[in-house]
Amino acid sequence: MSFLQEKFGTSKRTIYRDLNSLEHAGVPILFSAGSEISIMEGYRINPSRFTQEEALSLLIAEKMMAGHETQFIQRNFEKALAKIRSSFQFYQKTNMLDFEQKFSFKNSRNKSAYLPDVIEVLLNGSVKKQVVSINYKKSSETRAEKRNIEPVGLFYESEFWYLLAWCQSRNDYRNFRLDRIESVSPTMHTFSRVHLSADEIKQLKNPPASMKITIKVVQKKAHFLFWERQNFGFTNEEIEKDEVIMHFDCETHPTSFVRWLMKFADITEIIAPDSLRHEFNALLLASLKKAKITHLLPK
Repeated sequence: MSFLQEKFGTSKRTIYRDLNSLEHAGVPILFSAGSEISIMEGYRINPSRFTQEEALSLLIAEKMMAGHETQFIQRNFEKALAKIRSSFQFYQKTNMLDFEQKFSFKNSRNKSAYLPDVIEVLLNGSVKKQVVSINYKKSSETRAEKRNIEPVGLFYESEFWYLLAWCQSRNDYRNFRLDRIESVSPTMHTFSRVHLSADEIKQLKNPPASMKITIKVVQKKAHFLFWERQNFGFTNEEIEKDEVIMHFDCETHPTSFVRWLMKFADITEIIAPDSLRHEFNALLLASLKKAKITHLLPK
């Protein structure tokens, strides 16, 4: 004790008060014969502390991930979060319990009907250079077909997850939508070739070809397009009277853009190019026919 007093130039009472504060903070202080004071062997002070806002963000992420379609991702996220929670201070753990009673998240997606738990097998196959067997059902087929593939990488596009892989039966690279893979299993065979990265292969097979698109949107409703427009190459906009003119440099398939814009058909209009405007109008007419609203069809 006298050593601490001398080193820090303070009183014995102050030393005891500081030690008491450390104990309350969760630091294991040991007192032994001869007035020796030490910290429990192996204890380390966590180098970082989470703010209340960061802790709340983790709670929200936990609620959202609890309903994730892929068990591999959900399971490992829960393990990682458990390690993070263990580093929380006592008051943060208390606050988290309080937060949990005030926050709920309902996942409306049917997990069993959406995404097979295939990501773990596919990623392991890609890392270990191991051929994977899948049963895959194309949109045009009623039955799944068995394929032996060499998985290269996963990517997310137009609201779906895809696998880029070398298909041994087609002897070429193919994209497989994950929700159409009915089953997956590793094989004992290794890759037949060395593959470039998924991005490099996509560039070689589909060099970027963009389309300049201009649309007109009712100004009061333009905010509805804000979040998704970035997916279609939004570049800039101008406000003209009660309308917003939006410009896109779209690299996705033009039909994908048209079908996205159909959600906002009552507030938008395609200005250019003409080909896209005609496609948009054709889809509108087809929708009217499908709904049997024939009195609105042109004579």
